[in-house]
Amino acid sequence: MATPLTTGGIQGGGGVAVMAGSTTTVGHVDQSGPLNNRPATGVKGSSPIRIFLFFHKAIRTELDALHRSAMAFATNRDTEIKPFMERCYFLRSIYKHHCNAEDEQVIFPALDIRVKNVARTYSLEHEGEGVLFDHLFALLDSDTQSEESYRRELASCTGALQTSISQHMSKEEEQVLPLLMEKFSFEEQASLVWQFLCSIPVNMMAEFLPWLASSISADECKDMHKCLHKVIPDEELLQEVS
Repeated sequence: MATPLTTGGIQGGGGVAVMAGSTTTVGHVDQSGPLNNRPATGVKGSSPIRIFLFFHKAIRTELDALHRSAMAFATNRDTEIKPFMERCYFLRSIYKHHCNAEDEQVIFPALDIRVKNVARTYSLEHEGEGVLFDHLFALLDSDTQSEESYRRELASCTGALQTSISQHMSKEEEQVLPLLMEKFSFEEQASLVWQFLCSIPVNMMAEFLPWLASSISADECKDMHKCLHKVIPDEELLQEVS
């Protein structure tokens, strides 16, 4: 398991330096055990699950920027496609790790033990979004870029992607995240978020956290910083970067 390395790019108090290269799994959720009868501690404002809300907000911001970039490319012949392509690659990479962590590694495998008939629906939606990404990159790799309809089709594709992923995340916020807070103790929620972060390759974390911090407000950055302190196991916490 890769261990995340946060940087000083987080606003509102600095980041958290974490030991890189560690393979320790701390506080793993017992997915096979009985349901913990103790209710989840607090609500969205205090739950470690709040980090997923910040992640969703950052993805929405990136989707909006991607679609606006595609629209600019469609309406302005002088607009270069390279920055747009770089944004496409970055978003796909981030979202792919997000989906893999949910579907195969952390969130839905844990939730499926305690709440049936939830995970499969979201996994199918992830597959549909994967098809949209495939179509987008097929367009980027095609030899029809000189055709008049090419730029409009790119814009249409990014619009469909934005709509699909935004609706999917809204459903997760209305259904999945409340279930995680209801069915898992505070400590288990922190463990799930930690495992989620550890599923992201360490070389991407140096880019991921500054990107995440730049997509949310200063107050939200402070909240995220507090959440990270709740999530990261003590033995992994080395120092604060001022």
